[in-house]
Amino acid sequence: MNTDYAKGFVLTAIGTTLLSFDALFIRLINAESADILFWRGIMLSSFIAIYCKIKYPAHALFRTDWRYIRSTIFFAISSICFVMAINLTSVANALVIISVQPLFAALLSRVFLKEKSPMITWIAIFFCLIGISWVMFDSWQNPNIKGDLLALVCGLALSCKFVNDRSEKELPMVPSLIGGGFIMSIFALLTTESIMLQGSQWIWTTILCMIIVPLAFVLITLGPKRIPAAEVGMLMLLETVIGPLWVWIFLDLAPNSAALQGGALVVTTLVLHAVIRVRIAKRKLLKRYQYEL
Repeated sequence: MNTDYAKGFVLTAIGTTLLSFDALFIRLINAESADILFWRGIMLSSFIAIYCKIKYPAHALFRTDWRYIRSTIFFAISSICFVMAINLTSVANALVIISVQPLFAALLSRVFLKEKSPMITWIAIFFCLIGISWVMFDSWQNPNIKGDLLALVCGLALSCKFVNDRSEKELPMVPSLIGGGFIMSIFALLTTESIMLQGSQWIWTTILCMIIVPLAFVLITLGPKRIPAAEVGMLMLLETVIGPLWVWIFLDLAPNSAALQGGALVVTTLVLHAVIRVRIAKRKLLKRYQYEL
C-alpha cells in the first residue's frame, strides 16, 4: 500500500474518531451553550494559534482576504449551531443531519465552483434528504425541532466552509479557525450573564477544547490531502455512527426509532455513494494508465 495514502487514511480516521467524542463531552459538561462556546472558542483559538505558528511560521494568523473572512464566519456559525443543537435535540438526530454536509458541498460546488457532480451524487442527495426529513418529522411536534434545524444550519455552514476553502489554492486556511473561535467567544459573551463553570465542568471542558477538538480538526485537515475526497466522506461517517454510541454507553441515552431509521438510510446511502465514487475514480485512473502505456 502507498505509504502516503496509508498515512492520510490513518490521520483522517483518528481525527474523526476523536471528533466523535465531541457530543458526549458537551453532554458531560452539562452547562449552558453560551458557557461552553466561550471557553471552546478561547481554548481552540489558543491551540490553533500555537500550531499555526509552528506549522506556518511565514503566514499571518489573521488575514483580510474574503476567502479567509468567509471561512472564519462559516466555521463560527457551524460551531455555534453544533453546540446549541447538541443541547436542544438528541445526539443521534444532530449527527445524522450534519452528516450529509458532503452532499450539501456537492450542491454548492456545482453552483459556485462550477464543479459537475455525477448522477450518483444527485441520487444520494435525494435519499439523504428523505432520511433527514424522517428524522426531523419525528421532532416536528416537540422542542427538539429547534435543535434539528440548528444541526441543519451547522451542516450547511460546514459545507460552505469546505467549498470556500477548496477554492483557495495557495494560502493555508487552518488559521481561519482562530478567528472563528474568537467569534464564538464574543457571541457567548453577548448571550449569557456568566461564563464561569463549576467543578468537573472545568475538567471536561479543558479535555474537549484543548485536546480533542483542536487535535481532531488538525488531523482532519492534514489527512484529506493524501486520500480521495470520496474516502474522506466515508471516514467522516465514523462520527455519525460512533458519536451516539458513546452517549448511549456512558450516559444511557438511547437514540429514538426515527433517528435510527433515518440515520440508517443516510449512513447506508453515504457509504454506497463513497464506495461507488472510489471505484469510478480507480477505474478512470486505470484506463488513463493503460492509455499512457
